[in-house]
Amino acid sequence: MKNFFYLSLFTIHYSLFTVFFGCGKIQKQKYEGKKVITLWETYSNEEHQVFLDIVSDFEKLNTEIKVNVQRVPFSGMRMKLMTSMITHTAPDIARVDVADPPRLVISKSIIDITPFGAIELARNLVSAAVNSNIFEEKFFIPGSTSSQKHIFGIPDQTTGVALFYNREMFRRAGIKNPPENWDQFVVIAKKLTVDTNGDGKIDQFGFAMDNSLWWSFPFYNTFGVKFLSDDGKNCLLNSDEAKKCLQFQVDLYHKYKVEAGAWQAGSVSCDQGFINKKYAMIFSGPWNVKKFKDSGIDFGIALIPKGKAGTSTNVGGTDMVVLREAKHPKECYEFLEYLVSVDAQKKWCNLLGQIPVNLKAYSYIDTSKNPEIKVFMEQMKTAIARPPVIDYDQLEYVMNQEIYTARTREKTVEKALEDAVKRINEEILNY
Repeated sequence: MKNFFYLSLFTIHYSLFTVFFGCGKIQKQKYEGKKVITLWETYSNEEHQVFLDIVSDFEKLNTEIKVNVQRVPFSGMRMKLMTSMITHTAPDIARVDVADPPRLVISKSIIDITPFGAIELARNLVSAAVNSNIFEEKFFIPGSTSSQKHIFGIPDQTTGVALFYNREMFRRAGIKNPPENWDQFVVIAKKLTVDTNGDGKIDQFGFAMDNSLWWSFPFYNTFGVKFLSDDGKNCLLNSDEAKKCLQFQVDLYHKYKVEAGAWQAGSVSCDQGFINKKYAMIFSGPWNVKKFKDSGIDFGIALIPKGKAGTSTNVGGTDMVVLREAKHPKECYEFLEYLVSVDAQKKWCNLLGQIPVNLKAYSYIDTSKNPEIKVFMEQMKTAIARPPVIDYDQLEYVMNQEIYTARTREKTVEKALEDAVKRINEEILNY
């Protein structure tokens, strides 16, 4: 019996050895002669499957290249990537948040892909999405004053917000169309702010807004607000345009009384209030279309109302970057070039209902299946990339605090922005 036990144990160990080392040998033979690219991605399950199809299409066209796809949780990507660079175990390509490239460029963690033709490729891409990857030499070369531009990544996914409105509420108020500019917005929002049950309290608000900087960009962009000086060393939020913009947000709540105060702690969130028919208009993005449809509300989507600088929106999404220790940088770029090609974008966006990053792919998107995406495609044409700061999270933290003090009238708009500029210059730009 004892001998049988040892024989069984030996058999198990031998089998495991064969599986692990045998498979490794088979895998090595399979990839022998190929240039293997390791890619870390953070897509959802549905996106992951489509991405694998695109990778397969690329490999069929480029038989000498193998793309080894590895999934990483989105929330853990930044820390895992930082650790991998220290331990020299970084991938060749990584999918990162759109706010990450400035830090990666400054730390020389990713390579300049300009020599491979990336600047020419960028001309066909949504400018606000690709601009988060473009940096002037004076940004990453100490002492340089050159404005020569270089590109360090390619957007694989882009998104932004537009104006969502409740059609049923609009019909009830006799409103035919969504607002085209901020003046119309205020007039319409007043009509939609009502006491529905006659108890003397407002039950339905024309608009609800979030407190964060990212959700405030549509306002700042349409008002023509410039965040940073051209050299990136000074915050410009003490400009007249910035003061008018923040004052308008404050007035929506205090003066016009059409905003629900959804930005306050404990309030009903914008999404939930829209579903509950408490808020008639909100800013939201493509990611909420299905949820709103499933809730049964009758809603429409329109461009962000125009301001002095026209209509515009914020920018979210992700970028693909090539790490500095990549063994095959040229082949890495070739994959990124294919990823944003018209063919790949057609597959990606038609199957997933997403916004193309390649402008040439717009005409190939089947909007009959996803009619809502048409508005977002149009909106992204005038989107503006967020400020290129090394620590965007800290920028959000500072601005969120100062925006809140203005909205609560703890500070005047002028004082809030004055303090914001001082803190941003000291804590972020000149740290």
